Amino acid sequence: MTELIDPVDRKALDRVVADLEAAWNAGDGSAFGKPFSDNADFVTIRAEHFHGWDAIAGGHAAIFRTIYAQSVNHCTVESERLLRPDVALMHVRSVLDVPSGPLAGRHNAIFSMVLTRESPGWQIASFHNTVRPPSVPV
Repeated sequence: MTELIDPVDRKALDRVVADLEAAWNAGDGSAFGKPFSDNADFVTIRAEHFHGWDAIAGGHAAIFRTIYAQSVNHCTVESERLLRPDVALMHVRSVLDVPSGPLAGRHNAIFSMVLTRESPGWQIASFHNTVRPPSVPV
């Protein structure tokens, strides 16, 4: 059953996306990992599967120092809905500008997240990132 999202929940869910974007743009792996639950799953655009907060935060700290150094990510929520009162599904468009290195250029992606309502607030339980091929309109 799809639940309507209360404005307070919508704001909190949108804040998760804003926090991810801010952490990426600051190159802060620990801050990027903050909204993830301790046992979250993260699938990258290269189909790598990371499990757990340490792996997600540590992996992002590494890419912020290397292939995505000084990159800027802009995220736009495309959809959000409650699957249950304590489970949300979000789809977010991402436009990533990488200034240099092997991945220099603009990259478009879409990611989906499943979030659960926990005592500290909404946490990401699952994140799946998919690059958009150039032939797919943004």
